[in-house]
Amino acid sequence: MSYALDSGLVRDLAEARAAVARHGIVIARSIETDLVPAIMAEARASLEASPRKLAALDEDGLDRLMEKIRKTSRKSADELQDVYIRWLTKLGAGSPDNVLDDLEGVGQLFKWERIGKAAEPASQLLVENGFRGIELAGPDDISDSLKVELEERWPPAFDRLCGLLAKVAEESRRLEPEAAVPARAAKKRPAKKR
Repeated sequence: MSYALDSGLVRDLAEARAAVARHGIVIARSIETDLVPAIMAEARASLEASPRKLAALDEDGLDRLMEKIRKTSRKSADELQDVYIRWLTKLGAGSPDNVLDDLEGVGQLFKWERIGKAAEPASQLLVENGFRGIELAGPDDISDSLKVELEERWPPAFDRLCGLLAKVAEESRRLEPEAAVPARAAKKRPAKKR
């Protein structure tokens, strides 16, 4: 039904989708490139904070532990990035009604609290091996660009998209009965053959 919608509204929606996609991609790229190194830095700090326990590990044991932490961190970051990319793909290809249904969950997904949880599996490995757990305090622990995207750029772009999607959905529902009337009228009068 987008053909019947106001062209300005359609243009604004396309621009809002593009802005959210652009900011979402920057966030996903930060997770891809910067999250694992940040988790590994915190893990090294945790190991160094317990010199006695660290000294008790032989070189091979330390290497195995660090490799487990690295693999766990990479897996966690990849899963988070996959969720982001999947939603951004749906944003580009989905109808306004379908995208609108997912917005509340997405609003929670693109927040620091969710990204910070990616360090939990690595923290659990450290605790299981007798070291203190780790926690990333904020997006600036990962990168300055992630902090700017999460705190300054993503929220207004996402809010604008939510408002426009709601407008489009409302307008589509309003136009739907108008579009259905001519189709019903055409069905009622079949052409007679003589």
